[in-house]
Amino acid sequence: MKGLLPFLLVLLSAVSVVAQQARTKVTVARWPQDRSAAISLTFDDAMATHLDIAGPILKKHRLNGTFFVSTGLGMWEKRKGEWEQLAKDGNELGDHTVHHPCLLPEIEPHSQDYSPEMMQAEIRDSARAVSEVVPRQRGLTFAYPCGDLSFGPPADQAKNSVLYLKFVAEYAFGARISGPGGTQDPDDISVLAITDLGSTEKKDFSGLLAMADPAVQQHQWGVFCFHGIGGEYLSVSASAFDELAAYLDAHREIWTAPFGDVVRYIQERKSAVIEIHEKGGGSVDVALSWPLDSQIYDLPLTLKVEVTGDVKEVTAMADGDYLQARVMKQNDSVVALVDVPPNIKVVHIASAAR
Repeated sequence: MKGLLPFLLVLLSAVSVVAQQARTKVTVARWPQDRSAAISLTFDDAMATHLDIAGPILKKHRLNGTFFVSTGLGMWEKRKGEWEQLAKDGNELGDHTVHHPCLLPEIEPHSQDYSPEMMQAEIRDSARAVSEVVPRQRGLTFAYPCGDLSFGPPADQAKNSVLYLKFVAEYAFGARISGPGGTQDPDDISVLAITDLGSTEKKDFSGLLAMADPAVQQHQWGVFCFHGIGGEYLSVSASAFDELAAYLDAHREIWTAPFGDVVRYIQERKSAVIEIHEKGGGSVDVALSWPLDSQIYDLPLTLKVEVTGDVKEVTAMADGDYLQARVMKQNDSVVALVDVPPNIKVVHIASAAR
């Protein structure tokens, strides 16, 4: 009996391992449809070239971008109907303050002269103006003018940086800064201080593509920040931007999406809770929780389901309707990708052998 006990313990341990290995593995894909990376095209300051050049190029290549508009710089009021149409076409309009206050001495108004009340009004009033023209209320994103994260005289800037973030958080669910540049890991982002890829000024197509390459290679997120397109200041040529858009159009394995949508997917993925219930016969129920505000966080999530055996097809259903399910080989595994609409509570997934 003494010799049998260790044997039974080893046997039970082996059975436990086999049971664990037999369980269906379900995760949320890093990017929608398990694409390789994410790229966002953002534009600052509400310039004429955004309406005249950037918008038509995006439409030609079936892409959407994010336009962070300063509503008091003139071009907003003069061409408000065109900004509204840009939003109707699927582009995102974001908050970039009213007058673009900045700590740079050559830019006016100078935000060193700003009180907390003045800065809060800059963010609030621009957010209200933008919200009046967007066709559907899904929340706003923000871009810090000049990438500054504070305001006021130098002695107050440390404490004012906390206030700045507070004001932004009152009106936006995500925010972009400008800086030395770099990619964003979706598992480790500061949602109110997402950096861009660096200066795009005077870059040709190959230079722009080189900026995006680290994000693509590392399966991360790259955020372009453009100003003028084919003119105005800090500009890139229209041909360089058109070539970049054509490249992204041709490489749909890269998710090119507005800034806010990428924030939405990242936050939904990080907050989602999944419970797996094995049903036998090659089927499983996946229970999901969606804890975030559904008015803002409204994107489908892509489930990655690792299936075993020689699988012919995978079907997925929720609330009596079939969901899109695609089976593909991934390394040595067979993976089913299932797009789940927001707030679906249970997905039933079944696989059929060949």
